[in-house]
Amino acid sequence: MLPLYLMTTLFHQPPPVEPGFTSLCADAELSAWRLPKAGAWECTDGVIRRVTGGTLFTRHIYEDFTLRLDFKIGKGGNSGVFVRAPLSGRHSALGMEVQVQGDSGKPPGKETTGSLYAAKAPAVAASNPDGEWNALEVVLLGRHMKVTLNDQVIHDFDLDDLAVNEGLPPGIRLSDRCPRGFIGLQDHGSPVEFRNVRIKEEPEPGFEPLFDGTPTGWTADKEGAFTAQDGVLLCTARADGPATLRHSRILADCEVRLEYRVEPGAQALFLPRTDNDPKHAPLQIVMGDDSGKAPGREASGALFGQASTMVPASLPVGEWNDLRVVLRGWTVQVYLNSMPVIDVPSANLWGKYMYTPLKGVPAIAARKGKVEIRDVRVRPL
Repeated sequence: MLPLYLMTTLFHQPPPVEPGFTSLCADAELSAWRLPKAGAWECTDGVIRRVTGGTLFTRHIYEDFTLRLDFKIGKGGNSGVFVRAPLSGRHSALGMEVQVQGDSGKPPGKETTGSLYAAKAPAVAASNPDGEWNALEVVLLGRHMKVTLNDQVIHDFDLDDLAVNEGLPPGIRLSDRCPRGFIGLQDHGSPVEFRNVRIKEEPEPGFEPLFDGTPTGWTADKEGAFTAQDGVLLCTARADGPATLRHSRILADCEVRLEYRVEPGAQALFLPRTDNDPKHAPLQIVMGDDSGKAPGREASGALFGQASTMVPASLPVGEWNDLRVVLRGWTVQVYLNSMPVIDVPSANLWGKYMYTPLKGVPAIAARKGKVEIRDVRVRPL
């Protein structure tokens, strides 16, 4: 007979992760997650537990995915699972919250277990008795969402469905939610546990790489300012002024995505469309150290010197930021870590941005210190 300690260890081993899925509770350090403060959550034997509080968010942003997990909460408890949510603002309204409650036996409503909080009730009440484990699956593919709780489908609909959004006020409509964002395990003051948290990402449709680890297609105007190593582009400012790296591909209406991180005091600019006409000053989107800065014309995500960001959205120095830029004609939209920070027609920006090019090649300018960039990709619109 096996010793008791070995039987206990074997009993608590999490099941193997399905092919294509990645575990989000694979280590005690919760390395896949952003802890709100040291010791706020713990992970032992594959089970994530709330300790002192603060919502737990992933380090990575997700768009299209299948998320599977188990949760357990006591009678009267309150928690939730955020999907496509930003790190700041009202997570349940900007992203979506699948409600987790200790409310077994309660009729379905917009705030019961399995609901999309304050927006859509589940089709059926499917939770197990309070204090027992529940199996949750959330599938988000483009504008379609399907949620299954304990093998019962409780949501299966399109986010833009007029009937689903009818009667919902602005700010609550599901059609207005972020198209991509973080996954979060909510702290609402109640003891709660999650286990077997795993995710399978789907490819981003229509995107092509501009930089995927090699400098192919890029040309620098100064030597030594840009180097590629281990899939990362390192941009280093020079003492003799800004250095610029340009790609050969011409972009018009498009969506560009990339990730960047900075050292203290560093700043670089992303120029999504540049040409050789001196009358066409290109848009310059800031990527920099925002420590101690309020939103402004040199904050990350801003149009450098011309248009201020609406909200602060950058992550601390040393963390990877997710930048998304959408260009349609004169209009530019900038999203930083899933938060909308710029939405303006460039023709409304008097001065040098009034005649920004509508077609041109993308470029990166190194201005201060060191900035790392990776996974630059584009989708024509």
